[in-house]
Amino acid sequence: MSDLQNRKKVTFAIIFVLIAIVLLAFSSSLVETVEKGWYHVIQRPVSGTMEAKMTTGMYFQTFANVYQWPKSETFFFTSDADEGKQIDQSIEVRFNDGSVARISGTCRVLMPTSGVHAISLMTDMNFKDYNDLEARFILPIVRNSLRLTANLMTARESYAEKRPDFISWSWDQIQNGTFQTNEVSTTAKDPISGDFVTRTAKVIKTDKNGNYIRESNPLANTGITLANFEIKQFVYEDKVRVQISEQQGSLMAIATARAEAQKAEQDAKTKEAKGKAAVMEVKYEQLKVKERAVIEAQQEKEVAETKAAKELEVAKLNKLSAEQEKQRQILLGEGEATRKKLVLAADGALQQKLSTIENINTTWANAYATRNVPSVYMTSGGGENGADGPDDEFKKFMNLMNIQAAKQLELNMSISGKPAE
Repeated sequence: MSDLQNRKKVTFAIIFVLIAIVLLAFSSSLVETVEKGWYHVIQRPVSGTMEAKMTTGMYFQTFANVYQWPKSETFFFTSDADEGKQIDQSIEVRFNDGSVARISGTCRVLMPTSGVHAISLMTDMNFKDYNDLEARFILPIVRNSLRLTANLMTARESYAEKRPDFISWSWDQIQNGTFQTNEVSTTAKDPISGDFVTRTAKVIKTDKNGNYIRESNPLANTGITLANFEIKQFVYEDKVRVQISEQQGSLMAIATARAEAQKAEQDAKTKEAKGKAAVMEVKYEQLKVKERAVIEAQQEKEVAETKAAKELEVAKLNKLSAEQEKQRQILLGEGEATRKKLVLAADGALQQKLSTIENINTTWANAYATRNVPSVYMTSGGGENGADGPDDEFKKFMNLMNIQAAKQLELNMSISGKPAE
């Protein structure tokens, strides 16, 4: 092999090594890789054309300028050194009573998912990288929303009853744009001092439908979305904490007193209601007694009327029966009298006359049979013209009595079909 060929081989080797050295030196500018959780915006050399690589993988860089952006990131505004930067990143706000507080929290920033929006952040909005965007865009949005919300209430209200409103209003403004507000002066009784105080406060403007009126939304058409907003801590100034504590104590005392007054009032109303209920119960019981008495009286009246009507009907029936009985007895009497009259007319009352004589004779016979007769008596002598004995005298006496009775009865012992004249 000739020296010329050897020299050519050496020259080619040197050129190859030089090319390899050059390629090795510029290899980072030839090929680039999009890692997971990132996207790249590149600017081509010479033409200056901008491109966005939104998916993971390798691509030819060919000496283009590469700008790496996170697809999502957490924005910290906290005083905790363990989160975010090693400095106090909390946001200072001032309430409408002049009190100051520092607020700590976090928010998730979701970067654009389209290449157009990704490029626009650099070309139209002139952000160099994510840190520049966070400092000049995200932080002002969150800070303005927190400060305007704080201006809608007092420090004590943010500590107590309006804490939920503070969080919801802040998050609403971060997402959709800050509220437009009006200043309104109101005069109200201070719950602690009892004095009437005039305060000037900002209130949210609303349209005729009650919707909030807002300033323009900075996030519109950027492709950036904020999520998972959280306020972790309110740090009030020492004097503000003391003031809030005193106000809360006073309000609790007022609330307690009011509750006790309401309880006393309610107890009075309850007693009054119970008293009225007791009175009504007594009245009701009296009304029940009265109604029962009325019902019983009505029932007694109806029973009495029914009984009287029944007795009247009975009396009418008895009267009718008595009249009928009377008529029957009259008819019977008349019939019996007529019968007796006919009987008397038929036999001259012979039976009665005979019974009468029989009774007379029976009476005297009994009397004679039981008379006291002396065991010895004396007469003047026997014979027809001589004196009679006791029996003869009694017989004479009985004959006289019978004659007398016969005259009184007008007895005619003759048998005749006609009555005695």
